[in-house]
Amino acid sequence: MALPDDFRAASRSRWSGQAAGWEARRDLLRTTTMPVSAWLIDALDPQPGHNLLELAAGVGDTGLLAAELIAPGGTLICSDFSPEMLATAQRRAEELGVHNVRFKQIDAESSIDLEAASLDGVLCRWSYMLMADPESALRETRRVLKPGARVALAVWAGAEDNPWSVLPNQAMTERGIGIQGDPDAPHQFTWAREGLVTENLAAAGFTEHHVEALEFTIDYSSTADWWDAQSDLSTRFSAALRQAGDADVKAVRATVERHAERFTAADGTLRIPARTWVAWGTA
Repeated sequence: MALPDDFRAASRSRWSGQAAGWEARRDLLRTTTMPVSAWLIDALDPQPGHNLLELAAGVGDTGLLAAELIAPGGTLICSDFSPEMLATAQRRAEELGVHNVRFKQIDAESSIDLEAASLDGVLCRWSYMLMADPESALRETRRVLKPGARVALAVWAGAEDNPWSVLPNQAMTERGIGIQGDPDAPHQFTWAREGLVTENLAAAGFTEHHVEALEFTIDYSSTADWWDAQSDLSTRFSAALRQAGDADVKAVRATVERHAERFTAADGTLRIPARTWVAWGTA
């Protein structure tokens, strides 16, 4: 893998470039991922007056849901390492009328610039597995938590359980299109192996932990919507699209349309399975 600093810089650039797509898809993200967000928030059991941090917040929906539960008196710190992503979260908070939130650019692997033992909970949905040094990030997470407080996190389960993401990228690869990245670099399924989340939490010093699988569906209005969502949300898929010629795009799209048939209802909508690990650890 590339040097961690180089990897982080490249990753920040990719996600910053994807921020507009994530903002455009914020309603899809909020609706389809609600079961995961609800589980994470329940795991923290936020109360009025609590102070929470969301790492790698993206458009911020998980943390903004929690912010409503810690009022009055509590504050959510919404953070991301991409300033462009953080700006989308700020606009989302304004749109939803959530005021007990402040925004802070944080790279969790380098340092969480907050006092030790200052937080009542940390949320992190689908990010630790993408980090070059997740153990450092988890140790920093534990440092800023009060004794007995929890981190609640989600990381993706296996590729075979997430066709919504895998099949479009697989179609690109089969056509010989795609960015040939470092095979050892972190990716969507880096933490997919059963038991790995527990191992990583324990290695970072969390004294208690619980992990379970959560299955849900990601819904699209049509096959075209599935394609467009991948273009908007996936750094890998959108990068491949940019380098593909018209004939390749047409062929890949035809393959995706064939895959879509097994998920398509009579009204043309798609419900595609997804599976994630959800977990909490106690500081």
